[in-house]
Amino acid sequence: MCTAINKNTSSSHFFGRNLDFNFNYDESIVIVPNNYPIKFKHLPTMNYHYPIMGIGIIQDDYPFFFDCINDQGLAFAGLNFPNNAKFFDVDESKINVAPYELPLYFLSQFKNVKQVKEQLKKINIANTPFSNKLPLATLHYIIADKNECIVIEQTKDGLFVYDNPYGVLTNNPPFTYHIANLSNYMNITNKEVINRFAPNLELDIYGKALGAIGLPGDSSPTSRFVKATFLLNNIRFNNDDDFNVNQMLHILNNVSTLKGETLLSDNSEEVTIYSSMYNLDQKQLFIRTYENNQISKFSLDSIDFSKNKLIQISIPRKENYYIIQAD
Repeated sequence: MCTAINKNTSSSHFFGRNLDFNFNYDESIVIVPNNYPIKFKHLPTMNYHYPIMGIGIIQDDYPFFFDCINDQGLAFAGLNFPNNAKFFDVDESKINVAPYELPLYFLSQFKNVKQVKEQLKKINIANTPFSNKLPLATLHYIIADKNECIVIEQTKDGLFVYDNPYGVLTNNPPFTYHIANLSNYMNITNKEVINRFAPNLELDIYGKALGAIGLPGDSSPTSRFVKATFLLNNIRFNNDDDFNVNQMLHILNNVSTLKGETLLSDNSEEVTIYSSMYNLDQKQLFIRTYENNQISKFSLDSIDFSKNKLIQISIPRKENYYIIQAD
């Protein structure tokens, strides 16, 4: 389970996600400098490209990203899409890209979603694993820039690209279901309610937030999609980047999963491993882990791009308390 959100505010463009899983990948901040050779299974090696920053792991000198951005302001995240994602055999009439290659393929060479959408007309997401030890993850994808946001889903019926003005992606069912389902919640409001139930009856407003009764609060994908969409499109943003980062992380906190809340068939716990938030204009990454509520900040500007090797930076995981001293 995962939730991704995208918002262009008056201050900056923000993109982030919760990574929910039943074990920790020991993920870290990974940087791909612009002269690090990127190898593809069915395409030539790319020796020079846009630099990429994100959260992921490195396996055999290859970066596997869960979410990432490039220095042009393009963002990418993959989310679990089991039993629906379908990857096809290599098609010689198409550009064949393995699923795990998609973040590197798009962010290495494209500046915006418009270019990505045009390229997707030529692409086949091929069922080519990285190795026999690493099977393909069944995912669908969200890609965003300052002006557009899209969802990519390849199912048994083909490759589909959906415009995503809602700015949210979760997991199953397919994206079209989530959009249709939003219509069930059209009466929900963040404003004070009026009596539509029976206007001839004198009904009392006995508390705050009565307009949000019926807004889902569980951790299912459909409920997280509805709640994240409601919050993203109703809460307040302003001209302050720090305030807006905080607001975005609060949204992710509202759709996070706690230890013990969701048990799987093997009795393992689904949990929000981390919440990441990117400022695509400032090329900054903010991250908070389950074990450490303090927000850590990293800037792409701090990287020496003269290096031609992958850069890996650990994420603080131990709770870091601010100690208040008595006067």
